[in-house]
Amino acid sequence: MTERLPRWRDVANSLSEGIRNGIYEPGKKLPTENDLARHFQLNRHTIRRALEELASIGMIRTEQGRGSFVCDDPVEYRIHARPRFSELMKDSNRPTTRRKLSLRRMALVDAPDRALARDLLGGVPDVIVLERIGYSADRPVSYSRHIFDAGLHEGLMAALEAHDSITEALRKLGLESVRRRTQVSTRCPDSHEASLLRIELNDPILRTVGYNVTPAGRPIEISIGHYPGRRMQLAFENFQTGDQTGAVGVSHDPVPRSDA
Repeated sequence: MTERLPRWRDVANSLSEGIRNGIYEPGKKLPTENDLARHFQLNRHTIRRALEELASIGMIRTEQGRGSFVCDDPVEYRIHARPRFSELMKDSNRPTTRRKLSLRRMALVDAPDRALARDLLGGVPDVIVLERIGYSADRPVSYSRHIFDAGLHEGLMAALEAHDSITEALRKLGLESVRRRTQVSTRCPDSHEASLLRIELNDPILRTVGYNVTPAGRPIEISIGHYPGRRMQLAFENFQTGDQTGAVGVSHDPVPRSDA
């Protein structure tokens, strides 16, 4: 006679099957313990034991006061001399899309992240600011802001408008961009970032600041990326730009900051 599994194991198996079949999607909240107890007609202690088992094998995470959530399957973003979001998503074998949020020309003194832009671009009078969001399987995985020297090329604004890929837009103008430096920090999002990325205000994000130049060293762009920490992981590869090894800086910001 086959020995019957413990009831908590039945619950754990049922929930894990639901996760594998997409009934409970990555990042989504599971029903409450009370709801699960009613559904399975069991007590909360049994339900809690099943959830503890799923958490121990990394299928869910439990947050105090918030409940249990299906763990995300993070996408790996490789940082090297020519990091490209399109290459990242192609390598991940996941359906991806990108959407422009805005494309504007403005004075540097009025631009967002102007202190960072000034570090790379110097005292240029005008900049072009492109904001966009990237999706993997309909989930937002990046919110980025790109600030260009408006005097780089007279056709830059039109090229960025015409192409989804920054690399392709620059190529049409006879330009090539390489990464000179990448800085990484982690913090909680502000309300705007949380809304765009569909995360909570206490969910961590990875923030990257990339300094991009031509192969000859002329500044092109500073890019500021925001990635949900549970959906993305960054992998740093050795790379070289010209005769210099690219540098990566890592820091931690406990709270959101705004540039003066």
